[in-house]
Amino acid sequence: MFKIFYSALLIIFTVSAYAECLVTMPEEIANKIAHGHAWTNHSSEFVEKKRIANLEMPESRKITNSEEFQNHINTIMTTKTLKIIPGNRKVYWDDNTGTIVFYDPYSNDCGTAFRPNDGKEYYERVLARKESNKDRSKMEAYQSSMKMTSQVRKKSNFQCDTRMHCSQMKSCEEATFFLNNCPNTKMDGNGDGIPCEKQWCK
Repeated sequence: MFKIFYSALLIIFTVSAYAECLVTMPEEIANKIAHGHAWTNHSSEFVEKKRIANLEMPESRKITNSEEFQNHINTIMTTKTLKIIPGNRKVYWDDNTGTIVFYDPYSNDCGTAFRPNDGKEYYERVLARKESNKDRSKMEAYQSSMKMTSQVRKKSNFQCDTRMHCSQMKSCEEATFFLNNCPNTKMDGNGDGIPCEKQWCK
């Protein structure tokens, strides 16, 4: 009985961190991304003339604050072709600035945006990636949680504190909670929305 209850709580903890993007319009999604971990972790990639993958950030598109970052993301989401990728996510690519934008419906800041070091090759690898066990687990956890009764829906025991790194976490569930709910975390180097892939969320 305890094992079943513990498993149910584990699912809830995991889903509570993912199933929180409650906006649907591109401008709203861009706002959430621009004021989430994407800006904290990747703002330095968008300064004027910053060269990444042999592509300089154009002066006309330089970004100095989160509002400009939001406009940049919104422009990409409304002018570039979207692709659906595993995990029910959407991805956009901008050739002019080498920016990739992910929309993730299971993240409280709705996704991420950054300039990958290997440019469009990274984007093409994302498109070629097949559904993984992590993608399926994420979706199954979400679907299972929707069927649970209110009697087992309890708040997470995790709380934000000063911890920021994977080495300070004790589980994938804890790392996921911190990534999606706490400021200044440094647990998602590739910006794919999955923290601590080497240590915990394998």
